This record gives sequence, C-alpha cells and structure tokens, in this order.
Amino acid sequence: MCFGKVLTSFLLGTLSLVAAAQHITSPEEAFGFKPGTDRKLADWTQLTSYFDKLSHESDRVRYQELGKTTEGRPFVSLTISSAENLQHAEEYRDIVRRLADSRITSSEQASALTKRGKAVLIVTCNIHSTEIASSQSAAEFAYRLATGDSPQIQEILNNVIIVLVPSLNPDGEQLVVDWYKKYLGTPYEGSQPVVMYHHYVGHDDNRDWYGFTQVETQLTVDKVINPWHPQVLYDLHQMGARGPRIYLPPWVDPIDPNIDPLLVSTMNALGTDAALEIAQTGKPGVLIQGIYDLWSPARHYMAYHGTARVLTESASANIASPIDIPFDKLDRGIGYDAKVRTWNFSDPWKGGTWHLGDIVAYQIDAFFSIAHNVAANRERYLSNYYQILKNTTEQKYGGPFAYVIPVEQADPASTARLINILRRGEVEIKQALADFDVEGQHFNRGSYVVPLTQPYGAFAKTLLEIQHYPNIREYPGGPLQRPYDVTAQTLPLLLGVKAVEIQHPFSVEGQSVEHVTVAPGTVEPGKAKYGYLLDDASNGSLFALFTLLGNNVHAYRLTGQSYSPGTIYLPAQPHLQEAISKASTRWPVHFKIATSPIVGSRLEVRRPRIALYQSWAASMDEGWTRWIFDQNEIPYTRVVDTDIRKGDLHKLFDVVILPDNSANAITKGISGRGEEGGGPSVSPEFKGGLGEQGVSALHGFAQDGGTIVTLNKASTVYANRSSAEVQNVLEDVPSKDFYVPGSILEISVDRASPVGFGLPEKLPIFFELSPAFHVAGSGHSIANYTNDNPLLSGWILGGKYLNNNSALAEEPVGKGRLILFGFRPQYRAQSEATYRLFFNALLYASSTPIDQAEIKSSTRLERKSISDVAQKSTR
Repeated sequence: MCFGKVLTSFLLGTLSLVAAAQHITSPEEAFGFKPGTDRKLADWTQLTSYFDKLSHESDRVRYQELGKTTEGRPFVSLTISSAENLQHAEEYRDIVRRLADSRITSSEQASALTKRGKAVLIVTCNIHSTEIASSQSAAEFAYRLATGDSPQIQEILNNVIIVLVPSLNPDGEQLVVDWYKKYLGTPYEGSQPVVMYHHYVGHDDNRDWYGFTQVETQLTVDKVINPWHPQVLYDLHQMGARGPRIYLPPWVDPIDPNIDPLLVSTMNALGTDAALEIAQTGKPGVLIQGIYDLWSPARHYMAYHGTARVLTESASANIASPIDIPFDKLDRGIGYDAKVRTWNFSDPWKGGTWHLGDIVAYQIDAFFSIAHNVAANRERYLSNYYQILKNTTEQKYGGPFAYVIPVEQADPASTARLINILRRGEVEIKQALADFDVEGQHFNRGSYVVPLTQPYGAFAKTLLEIQHYPNIREYPGGPLQRPYDVTAQTLPLLLGVKAVEIQHPFSVEGQSVEHVTVAPGTVEPGKAKYGYLLDDASNGSLFALFTLLGNNVHAYRLTGQSYSPGTIYLPAQPHLQEAISKASTRWPVHFKIATSPIVGSRLEVRRPRIALYQSWAASMDEGWTRWIFDQNEIPYTRVVDTDIRKGDLHKLFDVVILPDNSANAITKGISGRGEEGGGPSVSPEFKGGLGEQGVSALHGFAQDGGTIVTLNKASTVYANRSSAEVQNVLEDVPSKDFYVPGSILEISVDRASPVGFGLPEKLPIFFELSPAFHVAGSGHSIANYTNDNPLLSGWILGGKYLNNNSALAEEPVGKGRLILFGFRPQYRAQSEATYRLFFNALLYASSTPIDQAEIKSSTRLERKSISDVAQKSTR
C-alpha cells in the first residue's frame, strides 16, 4: 500500500475516533425527559432545535429546512446514513433515479447499479397531530442512529439512506403540545383540541396526496419523495385506544389493481416480518391484515411510484396521558376482534394501562426492524424497484395505451389543474403540435396526450379512469363489507374535464409539458355603450364576479329568455373598464361587449356578506371551505356558537354556511368526551353547540331574509322527519341496505334555478355518507337523482333509495330560505365541477329580483352613468 493510502486510512480512522469521542446530545439531555415519558412532550421548537444540534454533533445526520409551513414554521427533514454515504449522497440519488426508468437503464445496467447503490428509506411522522407519539419517537430514531455502534445499526447506516421527516404537520404538532400543556393537571387533561390541527384541512392532510393543495404535501412530494425515489416509506400513525396495540401490513382487500403485484408482495413481507420481530420482544396485540385497505391514492401516493408503503397504526393514549382500558372494553373491526386470538392477531393484549411510552416503544421496534430488513436486503429492494416500474412502463398487466385531454374544455383553469397534478406526480405529458385523429376521434392542436407506457403511468391511470370498487362479503354468503374509506377519485369527473381513453398505441408529434399556466382573460375591444356580458359557464366567471362586486361594480344575473340563465351583465358605469381589466388579468374569462340595451328579467347582485360557522366539534369541511375562499379572494367571517346565539345576524350577514357535520354536533356540540367515548372532558366553554338559542337565532335570520346554506350532513339539522317540506329519505334506512362512503354519482340540475345557473344538465357529485331529500309543499328540488343506479365511479349499496329524490333543495323560510346540499359541493377542494352550485347559492343570498319598472329605472340610471363617463372623458 502506498504512503498516501496509508495516510488517508490513518486520517479517516483518527477522524472516526474523534467523532466517537465527541459528545452527542441525547433527547433526554435536550428536553429534560426521555421521549415517551408520561405527560411530557417536546414541541416543534424544541424538536427542530434538537435536530439541528444533532446534525452539528454527528457526521451521520444532515438537517435541512425544506420550506415553511402554512403558518410559517420550518418544515424539515433529516438525512441519516454513514458519513461516507452522505458524502456521496447525490451519486446514490442518481442511481435510484436511473433505476426508476427502464427506458434509459437496461436490465444489465440495473444489475450493476443495484450492486453499487444504497436503498432509500423515507420515514414520515405525525401527519395527524394528535397522533403525537411519532414526533417524539423521531428524536429517538435519530439519536440512536447517530450514536449506535451495534452490528444492526452499522448495517443500516452502511446500506440505507434514511430521510426522516419528523412531522408532516409541524403547525399541528405545536398546536397539540400547546393545547395539552394548557390543560395539564386539570380535569380536561388529555382532551382533544376543539380546533383542527391543520389550519385548513385537519385529518384530511393525509387525503391530499393527489390533490396537492397544501404546502406541506407539496414540500413532501417535491423535496422528499420525488427526488429521493425511495424503495420503502415507513409511515407512522395512531388509531383508537381500544383495538390492537399496533397494526402493520398486509393490507385488507381491496387493493387498487393499478398497484403492482410485486410491490404488494413486498409490503406484505416487510410488514409481516416487522410484526414477527415486534412479537419476539414479547409485546402483545400485534395485528396484520386488518382494518386498512390499499385502494386510494389519496393515502398511497408512493405506491404508484414504485415505493412500498409500510403503515403502522399504534393504539393511542390520551395524547401524553395514560389511559386505563379493561379487557372487556376492547373492540372489534375489519379483520380482528381485539379479545380473540386469530391467525393474524395471535397474541391479544390483556387490557390495562396504556402509556405514551408504550407507543414509542412499539414504534422504535417497528422502525429498526424495517430499517434493518431494508439494509439486509438492499439489492433485492433496489432490484424490485427497477422491476416494478419496468412492469408499469411495459404495461405488463395491460390497460389502455393513453388518455387524451382535448384542448377545448369548459373551464381552462380546471384543465390546467388536472395537467399540473399529473406533472407534480412526475407523469410525462405531451401537447400535440398539430391536429390528429385516433380511434375515430379528432383532436385539435394543443390537446394533451398522457401515455401510460411510462414509469408513473399507474398514477395517471388511477386518477383518470373510472373506479370499480369490488363487492366484498364479510364472509361467504354474508353481508357486503363496508369500505374503509372513499372509493372514487376520478379527476376528470370531479374537475369537470373531458379525458378520452385510447386503447391502442398511436404516435403524435408533440412537445413535453412541464407546467401549464392559465392564460389571462380577455376584454373585447371597442366601445361598450351598454356595458359587458360575462358567460357564467366556468368557476372563474363567478370568482371574477366576486372580485368585481368587491370593487363596487354594479352587476346583474340575467334570467330572461334572450340569454342563458345566469349570464352576468355589467352595465356601463364609472371605472368599469379598469375593474374588468383587472378581473380579466386575475381570472381566465372573456368580457363581451353588450351590443344593444339589455331587456328582460334579471337579478341584481351584491357581494354577499358570508358567515362561515365553526363548530367546536371541528369540521374538516369548514377548513376546506376556508381554503377555497382564501385561494379565490372571497371574504368571509368565521362565527362560533356564541356569535350565533346573540341573534340579529341579518344586520351583519346575507348568508350563513353550516359546513358538513352531524346535526348533533351542530345543535348539541361535542359531548366533552375523547374519541373513545371514555376520554377526558373538554372545558365547558366549548360544549353545548348552537343549542335552542342558536337554532332559534338562525331561524330568525332566515325569517328576516337571510339564506342558510347547509352542506351534506349539516342539512339534517333541517331535513328530518319533523320537517313538512324537506325530509331526509335516508334517515331510517339501515346501512346494510344503503351505504355510500365516498363515490361519484350523477344528478340532473334545474338550470333555471339561480343555484343551477351556468351548470350542465347532468352533473357528477361527490356523495359521502350524505342525505337525500323528499321535497314537498313550497319546497323546490334544484337537483335530482333520476334512476336506481346513479353511480359514475366508486361503489354504491342501495341506489334505489335515491331514485326520484332530491340531491339539492330550497325551502322558503319567511323572507329568506334554506338551501340544503345533499353532498359536499366543494369536496376536499377537488369537486370543481360542482363549485358553481355552491357559489351560486352564496350569490343568490344577496340577489334581488328586478321587475320591469325597476329595469326601466335602472336603464335610465345606466344611460346617465354612460353620459357621466362620456363627459368625464371629454374634460
């Protein structure tokens, strides 16, 4: 050996000894307690400070701030491996990038790369913030990897690059810790927060893995999952306290057929092996193949990108406080009875006291088992990763060749959103440079082609196709098993975008699409003596109307026969040109000159004063509604129980929105108990709901001319068996006869109704545990089900109960009205096809019918304003 090599080896050895001698701070030293200690939690400030410190003390850890959260906190990751691996991290990242694409990497090249490469394991913690343990466990994971010298840890460090995201929702982690500490030592210790733990979406932050609406989702996808091309992702969660102590895959059926069988087998094997190793420590209550399916990309983004997702769900405590659970209070669910020993649940827990430290201990065992498995089988995971994505690229299991998204669409913004969702998921898309014909259909230049013969074609396919969720019996000859979660995600239906399935291969000259930017709107040039018209057939038209009304522009919705009902009319008036110029820059709409005086019936529209009800039984639907309002610059006021009970609402608001929530949650409030029914009580100021006083105040608001808009289950506050005009026909139908947990159904819309303005006659809606209405008396059905099987995508049991009933109804109340939605028109900010029903309802609340005499008077005013404009322009 030459002197240089000897010196290098000596120096490396010396540096290693120095590093070993340097003190590395433990979590217990940093926080003053060991993670998992009863009633002790490290908050986000403490955790990020510790992780940063750890990266300066250990050459095995790199700390990186990836961006800022919704509320401005640091969103961070830790990259953990041997010092040598970290020095060559970009080289290893390039290897897995090349393994992801068999079009650029031959089988021989892949074989060589798997021998050189390192497996990538991503670990994601604490997306659901009350599931607090994993944020604490993350500190133990990092510390043990930074300091450990056991053969197991050395094998992990040498063969695996771990990317640890200690919280996917830092804002919520901080909120939950602050809430817990506020009530520590009081009767309310361990109670659940009464506000959502994500600013906008609460628990639905783990349903955003294809909508990509939230900044935390975007950071995780853009800066962690996509660039690292992981072979395995370990995702830590908690579940209810009364079931198994921990769950791991295999998953229960159904499994999305777009997920590669080899990947499914990988998850099954990895989860089962981890379950065995946890059991070997003597820990009871380990469940495999129960509760959780592998159906929806809303939870499994990575599975459509060749990555094995290993989910663990640990039994919860009362946040950080112990919980006592007698054996006879343990529950049962899909695939298990917590009191019964079975093949997949071989050692039931006997009940007793369950601690935060127990959760941490199970999570540590699962983590090191998974990490060591990946390390010991590094080449197999890399080789399988290559083969899984190769199978997709070559369409080993069949499927259509491509989808074409025509350039002509009703709403360019929704079309752009669909394309950009696919691009964020690393789906390759071409835009045609010339007209082309395929399978008897003509497509114009500019149409988008989404070939499925590419590594992430499965992701595109599952989002673009119709879902056919299978019927699964609880046992042979038994009742149908109810799905765990929603069953449909067909984005063309939800967004109102046409996408055409093409079965056979074809070629078209096109350019690669990176990102679609929506072109700004336009204003027809020329003199607008009579003002402008705006078609209301897109969401942008209504957003533009809100903007114009906010700038004090005088506006109408036309209802006469000469124009499509709901057409927006902007009479000539001062500053109109400036206002529509700004609106056309913000929204992709076209302002057309009115070429003659506008006659006929109309509604005069003001900007509605919107009250959005915030229940202390927190509603994710309320948060999604806020997100949509904020994104589209629509002002609103959040009101809570005490605000409504004060009354006189009509002086402040035109419309009150009751978001999706049960009637009991709205009128009676939270019971004060945790999710298990036996948890700690919340503070009294958060109890009671609206109560009789609040319900009476809302009735008075409607009597005085206000509009109450209820969404989905909130409609059952009014649509019940005691109502004379709108009743929920599903109220007494048992779930064994009717059940729709989340599917896309078809309704027929009354387009003459102000709520139905601008909509197509047939419309897809997202139905999720929703009511349906029988409408009588002076009530009016705005949208109906017209057959026994309105299913467009997903799963339905008992469709006959919907036939000839209403999905959306209006009920007059005094001078005002109720508008009751039997679905969520703004479902998770995905159902853009039904946005206009919702925004029309809000605009209807501040609309006034104008009779013929008033029209003549307003015409004279318009002429006067035209004259004023002309005089000002000559001065």
